[in-house]
Amino acid sequence: MTYDLFLNAYTVTSLVMFPILVFIIILLIRDLGKYSKLSEKINHVVKELSEDLQDKGFNKDSNESVLKHIARYINKK
Repeated sequence: MTYDLFLNAYTVTSLVMFPILVFIIILLIRDLGKYSKLSEKINHVVKELSEDLQDKGFNKDSNESVLKHIARYINKK
């Protein structure tokens, strides 16, 4: 008797919660997509800034990342 009640409650709960969980997962994926696009935009701006510095004569070392290049320029100034 108790087992049947538990099984029935579990079944009803899983039927109710599954669409809610799917909805939450869809919202999370959409939100992560927004952050991905924002990250791409920031990366593009940083690369352009580094290229502008190179055009002005502040050369980037071969083993240096874009952020280190910009940080080195800022520290020099």
